[in-house]
Order: sequence, then structure tokens, then C-alpha cells
Amino acid sequence: AVVRCRLTSGYTAPIDSSILRYASVDLTNVQIKALRAAPKTLVAGANVLNESSANMAIRYTDGSGVIVSQTIESTGFIDASANTVTNALPKIDAIVAKTAAANAALVLHNTGGGEFAGNAAADATMTVKVAYRVHSV
Repeated sequence: AVVRCRLTSGYTAPIDSSILRYASVDLTNVQIKALRAAPKTLVAGANVLNESSANMAIRYTDGSGVIVSQTIESTGFIDASANTVTNALPKIDAIVAKTAAANAALVLHNTGGGEFAGNAAADATMTVKVAYRVHSV
């Protein structure tokens, strides 16, 4: 089965970039399977504060950074045999020291105990679309 996945925040219309910004990042099959060891950068840090088992989450900086999203369920998404869409919500009260958040990237990370493997076809890809706000610090 061919697995094509798309993670999207559900936004629809562009808004002034001084208020809300967007990023779109494509992941290859190899990158999807290595998300535990090598989280994929979704939004690079730029001297600003970004707000925004085998599941995924969005974190600051890298795989050990503070989680800033609710759990992104993988069952029925990453193992789907058809094109599939899901969304991620911000974590409520993602409390973090300013030094761990200012100028920190947002990364997609596999929060499970091991890398994704198994049924994903060699041509499986994922497109992650992120809507985020930038606050000067």
C-alpha cells in the first residue's frame, strides 16, 4: 500500500505576515522514519518566540525540547493506505523558560520509543503546514 500523509493546521486564508505566518515543509519517507532521532525543522528560530508510544508532537529546538502541541496521533494517519489529513493543536500552558524558547526552532518529533517502520511504502511522503505567530522578545 502507498501511504501519503499530510499534516495541516487547518488554516484557510492568508493573513498579514506581521500577525500570522505560514510554513510548509515536505518530508521524505526516510525523514518520516527517522523523526525520533532526527526531528524535522518546521520553523527556524530567528531571535523571536514562536507560539504555536509512536505518536508525534511539535517541540522547541530538537527531540528534547519542550512540547508545544497536543499529541499528534499516528494510528490511522501514518499507517494509512490512502492520502490522509490530520491537524495538531497547540498545547495548553506550554510553560517554558524564555531561554529555551527565544530563537528556538519548531520541530516535528516522533515521541515514541523507536522510529516508524514497517508498512510505510518507499514513496510515502508528508507535507506539514504550520500557521504560527511571531512575538519579539
